Amino acid sequence: MNGISIFLAEGENHVRQAIRISLDQQEGINVSGEARHAESLLAQVGQHPPDVILLDWHLPGMNPQRLLSVLKEFCPGTKIIATVMQPKIGKLALTYGLNAYLLKGLPPDEFVKSLKEQLNNP
Repeated sequence: MNGISIFLAEGENHVRQAIRISLDQQEGINVSGEARHAESLLAQVGQHPPDVILLDWHLPGMNPQRLLSVLKEFCPGTKIIATVMQPKIGKLALTYGLNAYLLKGLPPDEFVKSLKEQLNNP
C-alpha cells in the first residue's frame, strides 16, 4: 500500500460514496475502509489505524466528543478530520481536539483540494 491511508466514517451512504469516488481518483490516497456507525469504525481502525480518519461529526452510534476521545486513544498517531455541513459546527468540533474539518457541501474537486491542504499541514 502506497500513499496516505484514509478511513471514511460517514453515516449517509450517498455522501460516503461521493467522497469515495473522489478519493479513488487521487494518486497517493488509499481508502483503507468505510463505516456507517461508530461501532464499525472503532472495530476496524482499532486493528489497523489509518493515517487519516474522515469523521462525520454526526456519525450514528456515539456522542461525537466521546467518539473522538476513544479514537484518539485507539489511534494516537492518526489525523482526524471532521466532515460537517456548516462551518460553525466545524469550529465547535475543533475545540474538542480535531486536527481539522471539511465542509461536506463543497463540490468534489474543492473538497479534495481542501483535504489535500489539510494532509500537508502537520
